[in-house]
Amino acid sequence: MGNRSYLDAVRPHVSDENGGIAGSAKLRTMIVQNYITFASASMIERLRLGFYYCQRLITNLKVRRFSHRILLFFLLRCFPHCTLAGPKPRAELKDFKSRGYIELAPILSDVQCQEIHSYLLTRPILDTKGSGKTFSLDDVPENCTIGDYPLSTVVNCPNVMELANHPDILTLACEYLGFMPVITGMSLRWTFPHSNTPDKVQRFHRDCEMGSIKLMVYLTDVDAECGPHTFATGTHLDRMPVRLHPLPDNQVGGEHKVILGSAGTTFFIDTRGLHKGSIPTANPRLMLGVQYGLLPCPLFKYEPVPYTGSLKLQKYVNRLMTV
Repeated sequence: MGNRSYLDAVRPHVSDENGGIAGSAKLRTMIVQNYITFASASMIERLRLGFYYCQRLITNLKVRRFSHRILLFFLLRCFPHCTLAGPKPRAELKDFKSRGYIELAPILSDVQCQEIHSYLLTRPILDTKGSGKTFSLDDVPENCTIGDYPLSTVVNCPNVMELANHPDILTLACEYLGFMPVITGMSLRWTFPHSNTPDKVQRFHRDCEMGSIKLMVYLTDVDAECGPHTFATGTHLDRMPVRLHPLPDNQVGGEHKVILGSAGTTFFIDTRGLHKGSIPTANPRLMLGVQYGLLPCPLFKYEPVPYTGSLKLQKYVNRLMTV
């Protein structure tokens, strides 16, 4: 196919005021954070890894719920003033807990989506699932399937931190998790059409962090040919397997909810449920992902980046992402 240009596919959302790609003397190659390994970890980090793998052994749903209550008890004792939930839970909370996903009214306007695209147009993208090299949107490498922006680009992108810290979003996350959430991961990710073997995130998989949900926002129009997100309804209530292998579609029962929509489409998922992002067959998909949890993910070595925006951020919620 040769080099591919996707600017035409997202042309309604971008402005070419500053063509080309912004240079950087030292580009951060970190997307969310570096993974911790036992070989390079400190004693504290090894204890965190041990905690992660121990909680993976808790597969029974009732035991996991009991463990969740114990965690909430200690959080409330340690941080008694960290509360966001209102006196009455939102009406849609019950559906979210039973289905494992919830579609929300868009928070970003068309103008705000365009501002995001205009900002990203000159920013380098990282081939995170392939070569690890950087490229621009008008010169996507031949075998690149997924491209991420560095964390510093994500947190300083217009409207992103405002959305991640929107009162309605934080309140719903607090009500679902039972305590004020911490942002444990952020991404702005392109998924490109390809005929290669699907990546793990493009097959049904589940995450295993205790108390974790993810906000997803389409920043391009997504139909059946543009890599829609799919969630297997109710699978967040399954007994958790010890080993988290990706599964083919024919091994995943229940309703497969395919979420379609225009730029700005917003939804939450419980990451314990089986979910995947389909491979685009026509146009690429750009999506914002914000992970909320009760605790930092033990697998990551967090290194917050400077935030230059004007929004006054809550330190507790944003401490893992921003300085």
